[in-house]
Amino acid sequence: MPRRAAIWLARGFLAALACSSVTWGATTLPAFVEQTRLDGAGDLILRNVPVSDAELGDLGPLLSRAAARSDCMPASDRSAAVIRLRLAENALVSGDQVDARMGELDTAVRKALGCAPADPYLWLVLFWLRNTRQGLNDANFDLLRMSYRLGPNEGWIVVKRSAMALAMFDALPPDLSAEVVAEFARLVKTELYTEAIDLLKGPGWVHRDRLLAGLAAVPQRNVDILTKTMADIGYDLDRRSPAERRNLQRESNDRGDELARMPPEARARP
Repeated sequence: MPRRAAIWLARGFLAALACSSVTWGATTLPAFVEQTRLDGAGDLILRNVPVSDAELGDLGPLLSRAAARSDCMPASDRSAAVIRLRLAENALVSGDQVDARMGELDTAVRKALGCAPADPYLWLVLFWLRNTRQGLNDANFDLLRMSYRLGPNEGWIVVKRSAMALAMFDALPPDLSAEVVAEFARLVKTELYTEAIDLLKGPGWVHRDRLLAGLAAVPQRNVDILTKTMADIGYDLDRRSPAERRNLQRESNDRGDELARMPPEARARP
């Protein structure tokens, strides 16, 4: 009898465990599926894949539930913030629902940072958002400082952050402009030449003297590779970009055409 009782007790325990497992699975599976869908869309956006409002439309209920949830799910909250960012960017392009989308993004980013305050990308997003809505001010610069402090060496963030910072380089306080220069030097030092070149021939071109001066402590081999590669694609770091050379050539051609149309006696005058 004691043995039979023990068997029935073991069976009852196993049955209860199985029932609880089924209940747990039924409860958590929808949340897991939602997180997977949010993370998938967020990853596409972070890889700069164009995603339209129509393609994100089915995620509306998931985003609403993420916003309403009071507990922390850092991965889901981060993905929701990234998706809200793309929706806000799309709204800026179309000119439709801008204020509403910006407000939703602000709420999503602050919620995600409340759960994961050490995320440097979210601080960068909040910096962009506040500048877009309020304009540059000292309080907003603190958000950019947080991004630099928390994520100085994450390559994919560095590229996005440097592009944004170089676009407003002249308006940055001295400590942040120094961070931009140092960040560019780290890209070259770690041999991320493609990223450094894209920045240098893009928003960094007008600030190339400052950026190149910041390479003083970078190994000369790395600097030589950067210089040669830039020259190979038509950018003379000491002189002009291809576009600037084309403009000069066009101006020269225009002057030549103008002289050709002038009468000989006019061309002879000093």
